[in-house]
Amino acid sequence: MFSISFTDQPLEYPFDDTSIPAAHGELVLGKTTEEFLANLSLWGKSDYESHWARELKALYEGRPRVALVVSYDDPKAASNMEIWRVYRDGEWVHFQNQLLPYSNLPQGFEVSKMSHYIQDRLVTTTEGERISEWDVAIRHIELFLRHFNVL
Repeated sequence: MFSISFTDQPLEYPFDDTSIPAAHGELVLGKTTEEFLANLSLWGKSDYESHWARELKALYEGRPRVALVVSYDDPKAASNMEIWRVYRDGEWVHFQNQLLPYSNLPQGFEVSKMSHYIQDRLVTTTEGERISEWDVAIRHIELFLRHFNVL
């Protein structure tokens, strides 16, 4: 099973600026549900949803890796963004969560091209620790995309 969406929970205002809302969301990866809180200062919910649809469609159509941005803020106002790196390996897709420091991105990066900035898939850290991963069959990504008429 796979899905990524916003929940019906009310908006929150957890940031230093009380005029910036955040929306609750969830990512269903097989039997696991991971929650996130999306910053709505630059992107609205529809921006996130369009981004997710484009990235997942590109993955389904053969791109080997994509990035699902789940919280994006102005790099001048925050130190990082939250993404899910997604890697295709045949009929399986591997998801890895990351808080990505803006300082690790090249000057002039474009969030719409986030997939170009993520590294190749690693399964262990430089210290030899296993990187947390969630695996989903590509057919579940396909079902999700078809449900929302993206394919």
